[in-house]
Amino acid sequence: MSPRHFMPGLLLVALVTACASSPPVEQRRPPPRILFESPLALLLEHHQELGLSTDQLIQIGQRDEALAVANRPLREELRAIWSPPMGGNPPPGTMPVRTGPAGPRGRPAYRPPAQPPEPLNDEALKRQQLLLQAMEDNETAAFREVEALLEEPQKVKARELVEKQREERARAHESMRKAPEAPPAQ
Repeated sequence: MSPRHFMPGLLLVALVTACASSPPVEQRRPPPRILFESPLALLLEHHQELGLSTDQLIQIGQRDEALAVANRPLREELRAIWSPPMGGNPPPGTMPVRTGPAGPRGRPAYRPPAQPPEPLNDEALKRQQLLLQAMEDNETAAFREVEALLEEPQKVKARELVEKQREERARAHESMRKAPEAPPAQ
């Protein structure tokens, strides 16, 4: 085997070995997606099952857009809690200034974060719960407004769908409250 063919294979083996043996880095997981799904979007998704008319679809869609606008600042604040700015990285949309050695093809060399993100402190956890509750309150108010647009059989089906979504959210909230499990003793 020629050195030209041997070297990439050797590098690949070294890379796979390094990745396989590196200790797991504990990272915060973002909140489950179900926490951000609007009950109005759920109704729109199940429009055929609910038998929504075109007028109902339009009105629910408009209310869902208004709900998204109302919840946007809450979501942004949640994102800030879950993804604090990384040390040394410029804010999005700004031109990076090269201060160190360049990597391949003149790009800045990769710099790993100084340390993995720390678990959320009690204050951040409380703030997160308040933000999630505020979003849920906005969604409940929006659903009540939309419910008035529905006929009785549609209301029954819509309530069932939203109740299932709330149960899933409750499980997601509970999973977020649990402390990360300690690795098993060896």
